[in-house]
Amino acid sequence: MKNSKVLQEALEVSDAIENFNTNDKNEYNKVGNLINKKKIKHLVTVARGSSDSAALFASYAFAKTLGISTYSLPPSVITLEKSKFDFSSTLVLIISQSGLSDDLIICSEQCKKMGAKILLLSNNPSSPIIKNTDFFFDMNTSKEISVAATKTYILSLVNIIKLVAITANQQEILQQLNYLPENIEKDKINDWDYKIIDKSISKGFIISRGMGFALSTEISLKFKELCLELIEPFSSAEVMHGPKTLIDQSLKIVTLSLSDASGIAVNNEIEELQKYSQNIYCINSSNDKNTDFRFLSAKIPEIDSILIMSKFYPMIIKYAFYKGIDADFPRYLSKVTKTI
Repeated sequence: MKNSKVLQEALEVSDAIENFNTNDKNEYNKVGNLINKKKIKHLVTVARGSSDSAALFASYAFAKTLGISTYSLPPSVITLEKSKFDFSSTLVLIISQSGLSDDLIICSEQCKKMGAKILLLSNNPSSPIIKNTDFFFDMNTSKEISVAATKTYILSLVNIIKLVAITANQQEILQQLNYLPENIEKDKINDWDYKIIDKSISKGFIISRGMGFALSTEISLKFKELCLELIEPFSSAEVMHGPKTLIDQSLKIVTLSLSDASGIAVNNEIEELQKYSQNIYCINSSNDKNTDFRFLSAKIPEIDSILIMSKFYPMIIKYAFYKGIDADFPRYLSKVTKTI
């Protein structure tokens, strides 16, 4: 673990954000103006893996703050089913760290023909997708070598948060983005203890709601690809509609609460969940004795999302090594996955 590349990259998040803040030249105002002038009325996202988790975060942010209807487009609807859409008032947001996946290249070509404005968010300024786009947002972080996305996922969120904040003139959020590197470093003294997680249990839920649910999909993916644990993401509301019947001592339950209405809703469900299982691990900013993984809240859910993930990544990587799994080499996986 001492020389782990993926751990090193996860610990570079504050530097990556600071570098991004200093060198960012993305054209947020041009996209924001289209939205504010009602030339963009819908958001369609196209992504895979960690990028799709970032796309879900974008869907929540656009819907909640900008009042724009959102839809996650499965690439196969275009690549395999050859479906057609009227995208004349639609922004298609393609998120891809490498910008090399064949299905995303095809989607960019076809969505452009259907009248969409195309925005690519990538860490690759040489992506072949760029020729089909109207806007390119550069994650502008140093090359991510590791298979598991860490800093590129977080920089995806930073881009999304900044676009929405500039469009909605949310000055406090824009200020907090500048303070993020300092606040991440400040909270490093509060390392999350991976050894408290029961490594003998390899299945369970990660439960949240709202933007927190978008984060839970990425947390779930990291438990799967790095730790070989089937930890499924669920909205706390959806759990109460049925899946809670699965909860017993054979499952581990992780809950994630942001500092917003969705976080309050999750906190209200925790007490009931504790009736069914003792294997519950809570991520929140509370000083409550039941908090297992605490973060220093900025009291803004968008900013707290970054703070949480900057603490989660080093913890889950250390947990994987603690289990005897080499997080630098997730089995069967490669950095660039090409699918149609």
